[in-house]
Formats: sequence, C-alpha cells, structure tokens
Amino acid sequence: MANWYKQLPNWLTFVRLVLIPVFVAVLLEPTRRSLNIAAVIFVLAAITDYADGWLARRYKAVTDFGKLFDPLADKILVMAALVMLVAVRDDECRSFVPGWIVVLILARELWITGLRAFAARDGSVVAAKAGGKVKSFLQMVSILALLLHDYSFHVWGVRLTWQFVGLNLLVLSLAFSYVSAVDYSLMILAPSKGTLADVTRRFRSELLNVAADGEPGAAAGQEPPPSENGGPAGS
Repeated sequence: MANWYKQLPNWLTFVRLVLIPVFVAVLLEPTRRSLNIAAVIFVLAAITDYADGWLARRYKAVTDFGKLFDPLADKILVMAALVMLVAVRDDECRSFVPGWIVVLILARELWITGLRAFAARDGSVVAAKAGGKVKSFLQMVSILALLLHDYSFHVWGVRLTWQFVGLNLLVLSLAFSYVSAVDYSLMILAPSKGTLADVTRRFRSELLNVAADGEPGAAAGQEPPPSENGGPAGS
C-alpha cells in the first residue's frame, strides 16, 4: 500500500461511473430543483475527470486501465446526459437538445469505441488525443449550460439564455469530435497515412505542385518553352 496514491486516478474513474446512474435517476423527474441537483452531480463528475488525469500525470500512474476506462467513463457520462436532455421538454414541449445532434454524437462515440476494440486485438491501447480532449471539454460545458437552460444573463445589453450557449457549444464540439474521429480512424486503420493534418498537408502540397506544373514557366523558375519559330513561347 506504499504507492496507494497511484491508484487514486482509477478510483476517481470508478466514482465517476457510480455518479452516472445517480445523475440519470435525478433527471427522471425534471423539475427546476432536480435540474440544479443534476448540475451539481455533473460538475462533481467533471471534476473527477480532470483530477484523475492530473493525478495520473503527477504521480506517473498512467495505466492501460486508465487509458481505456477514463475516456469510456466520459463517453457514458456524456451520452447519458444528452439522452436525458433529449427526453426533457420545456413548456412548449420542445426538447432541450435536438435529437439529430445527439444521434451524430452517439454515432461518433460508438465508432471510436469500435476502433479502440479493433486496436485492442493486437494489444494496443489508444489514449485520448488532444482533439478528443477539447471535444470532451466542450461537451461537458455545453451539458452544464443546458442543465441551467432557463437561466439568463446579459452581454452588451443583449439577453442570452444558457440554453443558447449550450446548444452552440454542443455544435462546436460536434465539429471537433468528427475531426478527431478522422484522426483516430487514420491512426488505427491506416497508420501509414499519418494524421489528418499530415494528409491535409500532403494534399495541399500535391495541389500546389499540380498548379505549378500546369503553368508554363511557373515551376522552379524555368524559362518558357521555345515556340516553333525558335523564340520564346508567347512572344
């Protein structure tokens, strides 16, 4: 037990998993009070997410278990929250979150989970990438804002609701999530291709080369080809 603190990140992951059914149970009867309680529970779960990552790096306690189950716990928390928010309706019977956004997010998460399982066949454990972490952060902030949907604030005299903020952050997280999904797919299914940035860089380079080759005299400062009468072309 001398290194008990190295197990703290994994314990915090378990705590987050335990908080998920509590969070769902609170939202079964979506009153203003229950939404506030759910927001507190969600913040606690988000804090454990930050804390387990920090502790794992601080005490060099990064494990294969943490690499696999930490992002999995995040996915379950986010998916549970979004599904419950779709089920919750306002006074005009409108969902807090459009169903199509949740479908796209769930499809991406299931795809990444499948990729991780595919990579695990060879004993590889795929850790979360920077784009995925940004996506997770945006999703958690947006879900918290949506839980507080009917509160408002003013910016330069304009009244904004937290639902407006939450929905826009959720759409932004959707863009990050699909960019990172392409990165994961390339890394696992086509590792020789590199990352999305590498593919984009090569594609842009090829486009520039094609453009240069298509313009006489544009590539490498070459002289224009001679015309049939021996003079420079176009003279």
